[in-house]
Amino acid sequence: MVVSSSPEIVSWSTIDVPQRQRFDYYASALTSTLVPMAVQSPCPGDFWADMQIVDLGLLSVVRQRGSAHRCYREDPEHGRDEPRSFHLVINLSTPWRIAHRGNERMAPGDAMLTDSRFNHDIHVDHAYEFVNLKLSESWMRQWVPTPASLVGRRIAANEGWGRALTAFAAQLSPRFLGEASPLPLSLISDQLGALLALMANELNAPAHRPTRADNALEQRIKEVIVQRCAEPALTAAVVAESLDISTRSVHRGLARFDETFGAILMNARVDLALRMLESPLFRRLTTAEIGRRAGFSDASHFTRVLRRCFGATPVQIRRGRRSDASQVIGHEEPADPAMAAANSEH
Repeated sequence: MVVSSSPEIVSWSTIDVPQRQRFDYYASALTSTLVPMAVQSPCPGDFWADMQIVDLGLLSVVRQRGSAHRCYREDPEHGRDEPRSFHLVINLSTPWRIAHRGNERMAPGDAMLTDSRFNHDIHVDHAYEFVNLKLSESWMRQWVPTPASLVGRRIAANEGWGRALTAFAAQLSPRFLGEASPLPLSLISDQLGALLALMANELNAPAHRPTRADNALEQRIKEVIVQRCAEPALTAAVVAESLDISTRSVHRGLARFDETFGAILMNARVDLALRMLESPLFRRLTTAEIGRRAGFSDASHFTRVLRRCFGATPVQIRRGRRSDASQVIGHEEPADPAMAAANSEH
């Protein structure tokens, strides 16, 4: 996916808008950034809302906050001539209700994929905060060929692949992607796609027993990742080329075992860094240099990853102060998008 190297962050807010104009202003903002919607509020005099958006090309990331309201679209023909889009909405705060191919109550942390071609009716009874990832149809179908299998279904924050998807997506913000990401935005985009594909597979695919060929492919992919994990620019596309297979085959080959390229790559880099930190052969190297040699392009990112894995900084690990409650990065809790995002470019 091609994205700008420094995408622009656009902000919308009702704070300086006269009270009587706020509904129309917010509805106009929703139409231009997401989908056309009407807006109502139980307390019109107290209504407020703001949004930040960063457009990455085939997907956009929107952070929304505001007061209690209802937003909806009820005309089934409305928007038929507009480009179709899908929206992964992650609830960051209080519960709310949505009618979209069914009725669901969204608890804090839950997510739902919506389709712009279907009616929406969202009731938010308290102040709220969402992350809304607007996904183009072409981007979505790269990862989930039949998006209808996910649309309108609550993705629980505490179940299966929903834990990984919601934790990862909740950390994405326009400011992070526009100003602070230590990794290429295309890698973060692909990690999101891989997690969506795994979520769809978990919800819809029949049980698949890996074959001997599946096992062999998984091992070949892992071997290349481990051998080349020190390369900061390593992507699934690079691994695929070295194995003479497609990038999609890399992702699907790992997904059959509930694995992602990003998690395997990060585990390999952490293992390599740990061996160097604990070996007397590398005592003369700074911890920042060890992180660089293990494939981490950013020293602060290296420190965050090790602290999350082992409860200690690289310096503390070198001094033998690693926490007994250490853990290896897996697919269940990728709370730091920079930690988990290490997928391929197409």
